[in-house]
Amino acid sequence: MIARWQERELEAILKWFRVVNLTGARQSGKTTLTEMLSLPRVKRFTLDDDEIRKSASNDPFGFIERSSGETIIIDEIQKVPELLNAIKRKVDQNNDKGQYLLTGSSNLHFVKAVSDSLAGRISRVRLRTLTFGEINGGRGDFLDRAFARDLSDDISTLSKRNVIAHAVVGGYPEVMGMDKKMRRRWFQTYLDDLLVKDIRDVTEIRKLDVLKEIAKWLLTYSSKFFEISELASKTGVSVSTVETYISALKALYLFDEVKPWTKSDYSKIGKRSKYFAADSGLIANILGWDEESIYMSDDRSGKIIESWVYQNLASIVDISQEYEISQYRDSNKREIDFIVERTDGAMLGIEVKAGSSLGLGDFKHLKWFAKNLAKGEFTGIVLYSGEHTLRFGEGFYAVPFASLGA
Repeated sequence: MIARWQERELEAILKWFRVVNLTGARQSGKTTLTEMLSLPRVKRFTLDDDEIRKSASNDPFGFIERSSGETIIIDEIQKVPELLNAIKRKVDQNNDKGQYLLTGSSNLHFVKAVSDSLAGRISRVRLRTLTFGEINGGRGDFLDRAFARDLSDDISTLSKRNVIAHAVVGGYPEVMGMDKKMRRRWFQTYLDDLLVKDIRDVTEIRKLDVLKEIAKWLLTYSSKFFEISELASKTGVSVSTVETYISALKALYLFDEVKPWTKSDYSKIGKRSKYFAADSGLIANILGWDEESIYMSDDRSGKIIESWVYQNLASIVDISQEYEISQYRDSNKREIDFIVERTDGAMLGIEVKAGSSLGLGDFKHLKWFAKNLAKGEFTGIVLYSGEHTLRFGEGFYAVPFASLGA
C-alpha cells in the first residue's frame, strides 16, 4: 500500500480540531487513507450503505454518539446532511479534539453548509490523486529544498519518455498496473459516472452533452490560456453558463484553476487564469492520446508534462500550508509556468521544459521577473528531463524532473 503524504497531516490536525473533513476526487483514495491512520479508537460508517444511511437519517443524534477518546469516521456524509446539525450540537458541548472525521464531498451546497455550521471547529484536508513523489516513496519536500537551494544531484534520471509514461497513467490508485486498453475504459467510465450521476450532488446541469464538451475542451487546453468567450461560442451557450459549468467541474475535482500572479502595479501583467486537469491521466485517456503521439508532438507533450508537474506541486503546496501557487503572463509575452510564494514573501519561479538540453535563453523570463518584479528573495528553476542539477547564475538552476519524487 502506498503511503500518502496527507496521512501525517491528518493525524496532526485531528489532535487540534474537533472535526476534520477529508475531501477530494472520487476514487482518489480517501477511504483507504482513513484506514491507514493511527488513531486510538475508531468507529467507522459509510453512508453508501442503504441501511446505515437510513439509520443515520432516522436518528442523527443517536447515530453520532461516541465514547470518550473515540473518533467516528463517516464516509460520504453529504448523503445525510442532517447529520451536520447533530455534530454541531455535539462538538459545541464537548471540545475534545478528533471527534469526527468526515469524508466527501463535492457538493457545493454541502461544503457551504459545513463551513457555516462548523466554523471554527472544523479543518478541511484535500486528498489529490497519487503523485510521482508518493509512488516513488519521496518525502514531499521538493519546495522546501528548492527555496533552500538545496537540490541534490544524486537522483534517478527521468527521460522525456519516462515522464510521459508516468503522466499518461496519472495517479488514480485504481488504474495502477492496468494495461492501456483497460485504463482508457476505466477513465471513460469514471468521467461518465461523474458527469451523469455525481453532478447532481453539485448543481443542476441541464445540458449534460455540453458539460462533457466543456470537460473535453478543458482537458485539451490543460495548462494553456484560452478565452471563455471562445468556448461559449463553440458550445452554443452563454459565457455565464460556461462559467457555471466550469465551476461544477472544479467542484468535482476534475480541474483546478490557477490564478495569475498580480502582486505588482506593473500595468502589463495579465489577469487570466489557467486551468489544469487535476490528474494528467485524464488528459491522455479521455482524449485518446498514446505515449508515442505525445512524444512526437511538442504541443501534446508540453500540455501533459506541465499538467503532471502541476499535480505534483499542488500536492506539496496542500500539505505545506505555507506556499501559494500562481502563474505569470504579461502583454510582452513573458510567461512563467508557476510562481510559488512562501508566507514570508520569498518566491520561487518554475518553468517546465520537456527536453533534456537547456541554455541561458530558457531562464530569460525568470531572470527578468527576479530583476523587475520580485521584492524579496527569488529562486528560478527550470525543470527538465536531463540528468544533473545545473547552476545558471546565482539563484537559478536547471533541475531534473526526477527531483519531484526524491
